[in-house]
Amino acid sequence: MIVRRATEADLYLLTVLFDEYRQFHGTSSNLAQTQDFLTKRMKNQQTVIFVSQKDDVITGFIVLYLGFSTADCREYYILDDTYVTPKYRRQGAAHQLIDTAILFARQQQVKRISLQTEVDHVEARRLYEKLGFVKDHEFESYHCFI
Repeated sequence: MIVRRATEADLYLLTVLFDEYRQFHGTSSNLAQTQDFLTKRMKNQQTVIFVSQKDDVITGFIVLYLGFSTADCREYYILDDTYVTPKYRRQGAAHQLIDTAILFARQQQVKRISLQTEVDHVEARRLYEKLGFVKDHEFESYHCFI
């Protein structure tokens, strides 16, 4: 399995995989909406997406969005999504994707990678912690849904 940065040439296969991810999280399938979203993010360079690939199959992805720390006058990445299709889980793809994101962030010399994960997603939390992520006990997360 290899991990590489996604390109616009991957758009169709990414669309299918992202739509699968969205359904996994309870959203109805909508390939057109998913493709439109991904196309905009990629063309406007608003995201960095790495994919895991086995042969010609994209088996998973990790998504980074750029954030900014005013207090530190530095950039950081928000790790928004990590997903591996069920058939390819437990083969190290998620580990490789996260490792790649960390290496990329180091190369970009950003302050950190931040993420949120569901409280009951124990396996994901365990993997993130194993790879060096530290649970934040200082700040609470709040959201204003519009």
